[in-house]
Amino acid sequence: MFRQWQTRTLKAIAWISLASAIVGMFIGFLRASEETIFTDVSIGMLTGILIGFCCSFSEFFVFSNSRLRMARQMPLWQLMLLRTVVWCGCILAGMSLPIWLFGLPWQDLDTYLIENFVISAAIAFAFSSGIELSRLLGPEATSALITGRYARPRLENRVVLFADLIGSTALAERLGELQFHAFLSDVAQDFADPIYKTHGDVHRYVGDAVIVTWPLEKGVKNGASLHCALGMHRILDRRASFYKKKYDTEPRIRVAIHCGQVAAGEIGDWKKEIALLGDTMNTTARIESAARDLGERIVLSDDLVKSLPDTIGTSIRALPAYEAAGKQDKLTLWAVDLHG
Repeated sequence: MFRQWQTRTLKAIAWISLASAIVGMFIGFLRASEETIFTDVSIGMLTGILIGFCCSFSEFFVFSNSRLRMARQMPLWQLMLLRTVVWCGCILAGMSLPIWLFGLPWQDLDTYLIENFVISAAIAFAFSSGIELSRLLGPEATSALITGRYARPRLENRVVLFADLIGSTALAERLGELQFHAFLSDVAQDFADPIYKTHGDVHRYVGDAVIVTWPLEKGVKNGASLHCALGMHRILDRRASFYKKKYDTEPRIRVAIHCGQVAAGEIGDWKKEIALLGDTMNTTARIESAARDLGERIVLSDDLVKSLPDTIGTSIRALPAYEAAGKQDKLTLWAVDLHG
């Protein structure tokens, strides 16, 4: 999964650099005279590549890198300011290096330096604000609120994942409110990696649980939702020593995954959110209860198993029919072998 993330990230950086090169060439063309068109277009292209590459590289591998906790734990205003300063440095370097490489007099840079830098810095700050807004609301919710996709409720087919910490009540009593909050924050940051890599969207944090969703096609493709659950377990196992040292515990989770139709739409006025309602959400909660009652770590609904590809890279086994509260029919469920 990490190699897949690296490949996707490098492709994204390449596309951003290419788009920046095209923009730079266009600006160079607009400002060029007949005698300097080749030089100006070439400088514009190189400037665009440098700015696009440096800014996107710093974003993906530093500011948006879930493995670098220091950046993600900074206050919002500090992170936005730091990102803007770094991007402005990338912009200055991108504007200066091509002049030096082409051996042109520095007066050529001074002509548009202030104008270009102010425009670029404003764009950098706007992008930084947009990125943090997207992180605050979630990429899908941000896009939906801007486009108005959920201004009126609509029916969608989705995969829903509930991940719940085991033994959190006793842990909260032992740690106290502030330490327990810090503990949940660390767990949430660890979960960000498998959620991002499987293209999931955090719908909501509910106490010690997290709800993740995918459009049905994305959630079942290559078993993405299942691999997200497995990734959550693996990252907690890998960081067990960290949690043991800091909180004197090794966190464990139960995961329930189901799929079906939900009603999605905006709720609220001063504070809006995208609400997902319906039997699919209720059934997923019942499946999480089944995982607790049956002592299983990952439990899948029969509907999800039927939608997954034949090869999912792990073994599953049938569980006894489960009689869930509020459901007329017993649930057909499957357990995942974590070591399969």
